Amino acid sequence: MEMTSVSELQSFRLVSSDNPGCGDSPYDEKHPLNIDDVVELMESFVTHLGLSRFLLVGGSMGGLVALLYAERNLNKIAGFVNVEGNLAPEDCMFSRHVISNSYSHFEKVVFPEMKKALSAKTGRGFAQHSRVLEKANPHAYYDYAFQTVEYSDHGNLLNRFLSLPVPRCFLYGSRNRHRSYLQRLLESECTVIEIPNADHFLFFDEPNCYAAALASFARNSCFCQQENPRETTVFARNQTS
Repeated sequence: MEMTSVSELQSFRLVSSDNPGCGDSPYDEKHPLNIDDVVELMESFVTHLGLSRFLLVGGSMGGLVALLYAERNLNKIAGFVNVEGNLAPEDCMFSRHVISNSYSHFEKVVFPEMKKALSAKTGRGFAQHSRVLEKANPHAYYDYAFQTVEYSDHGNLLNRFLSLPVPRCFLYGSRNRHRSYLQRLLESECTVIEIPNADHFLFFDEPNCYAAALASFARNSCFCQQENPRETTVFARNQTS
């Protein structure tokens, strides 16, 4: 189910893009990109569309991209929703399996094994993500993994997320209550929302609950002063970690 069809978000303008090598977006393998490059592309995308004062939403690896973007563009951000985005080393559930391999071995062995393992997992979210990976460029997946792990291991991401001077929300699936930093988030000023019956790809698992949580946070924390909520922009980033 696409977010545009969910009734809770009908009053919002939704804007999203595919990272290079994801979805229908091409990837130039002769000019590899890393996470910092994707952040710069995101800045160009936002500038090109003339977006301002929007709620930034980033899931999985996209949560890392969104956090780095938010730090550099606080004047544009009305709030930030982290949807199980990378905040600690434990969040590199996929990318850590990538970086110890040569690209050739990753492409021929590791990537196919990852897709096979995902398709074997139970739950709508993993099944949908396995279909997403069928369209992904393996070179892009490989290139993004290295900085994803580096930031997650050494980037102090949790503190940086909690230090953002804008309304913050952390969304997570109920099957991931084991996250080591969840208690710290609950004790902070960050809004924390659990999506029931959901795993990492909670926007696929429970799209209606996910959309309702986004809409509630946007209205209550980010745009409560705005007279016409249809002018609100929600910029969504959802990729893999």
